[in-house]
Amino acid sequence: MISFLFPFRTETAPGDFVKDVKIPALEFHFPKIQELGADPNTRILFLPNSEFPLKTLEISFYAGPSYFPEIECELSDILPEAWKKGGSKAHPGQTFAEVWESYGSKMRVHADLEAITVTFSWLSRYDKESKTLIAEFLNQPYFGQEAFEISRLQLSEQIKRRNDNIASLAGRKAMELAYKGKIRGKFSSAAGLDKLTSDAVFGYYSNYVSKARKSVLVTGDWKEDTVSSFLNEVLPAPGGGGKKESEFLPQSELEKNLKSLGYKNLVVDKGNTQNVVLFLGIGPAHNDPDFYAIQILNYIVGGGGFNSYFMSKIRSDKGLAYSSSSHPIFEKDHSLLFFMTQTKSQTALEVYDLMGEILSEKTFHRITEEELKNAKEAIQNKFIFLFTDSLEILRNEARFREHRMPKDYLRIYRDKIQAVTLEDLKRAGKTYFKRDKLTAVISGPKAVVLQTLPSSKAIGPEDPIP
Repeated sequence: MISFLFPFRTETAPGDFVKDVKIPALEFHFPKIQELGADPNTRILFLPNSEFPLKTLEISFYAGPSYFPEIECELSDILPEAWKKGGSKAHPGQTFAEVWESYGSKMRVHADLEAITVTFSWLSRYDKESKTLIAEFLNQPYFGQEAFEISRLQLSEQIKRRNDNIASLAGRKAMELAYKGKIRGKFSSAAGLDKLTSDAVFGYYSNYVSKARKSVLVTGDWKEDTVSSFLNEVLPAPGGGGKKESEFLPQSELEKNLKSLGYKNLVVDKGNTQNVVLFLGIGPAHNDPDFYAIQILNYIVGGGGFNSYFMSKIRSDKGLAYSSSSHPIFEKDHSLLFFMTQTKSQTALEVYDLMGEILSEKTFHRITEEELKNAKEAIQNKFIFLFTDSLEILRNEARFREHRMPKDYLRIYRDKIQAVTLEDLKRAGKTYFKRDKLTAVISGPKAVVLQTLPSSKAIGPEDPIP
């Protein structure tokens, strides 16, 4: 017979051993973000968090093509990998990554049209070693030929494969459509990549990136009185010049550009058994009063997952979609509204019509007080997740400041959401969500839709927007 030994008496009632454990009430406090320093070209946001013996430093250099139009997007796209793979002059190539990772540290380099961003995370006990390596990486980078060639090959493969997914293809062509003739409407090409040299990458870093305006985010196990001296030793000297504002893209100009296209349906021909139907709209700036009504209406229409009209009416009721959703992207001077459904090619036209029916005044006028209440509760319940990660808190704060949001934006957010009425939803729907305000991008086989849809243009995945 096998006997079991219990750490407590068998006559103890279930749960007795935890009955005296006190669970504190859940309290929420807005984090106290501090801004350090007085240099107008270097914003330093500090949020200490001593929960773990870790430190994080994230630096965004505002040196993307949106700030400097003379910089080709291929150059900003290749820089992160060339920089990471090149290392520093003292630790070139793979040596830098090996030394950095030997301390259990992490590093990420990322770029978009706005900024080049590098993120360092390390154990507090390796402060001295980490500071030396970070200073090397930022002030004495090594853009060697080998790192450049590997990075170019990697980016070239990404360009070759970027049309494999028809959903991402539709999204990219929608961006090109919305930003036609603008810097944000440009993407890297194989031809542009072939023209690059390692010298050009080094010149971009030394003449633009290292001298650009910076946003510095500091969080983790820091003492406030140590931050300034640490940054003084690692950050490149401020350049004191260059553009201070990115490309200006007001809502009115983007709306005018879409109306001038002369067609309402762009068909991106791609051999496939599926189609993606995407409706694109232009909305107001992030700090516009309509922001809150758009958030709620988006949740009801397509942003609320299985609770949304798109998923319930297109997927659940009709079985016509693999996925169906909507989401807005807010920028400092405008926003883009995306409504997307992925479906079989045979049902693409049916989905197109059904999405149009949902995006109608009839729908907006039928929204009930109960639906409005549920959307508000769902959005407010997610609010706390903005504060679960210290670095994300700082990233959001930096973004809000770039977008010129009110200083008390997050404090009034829930009140603003709660104040939205059904009339606000009707007005927002008529102004921004209505089908005749939107332009369609359909990726997949063109034969399925081209002959049926009026006012259409067909292009290939790598063709420019007509």
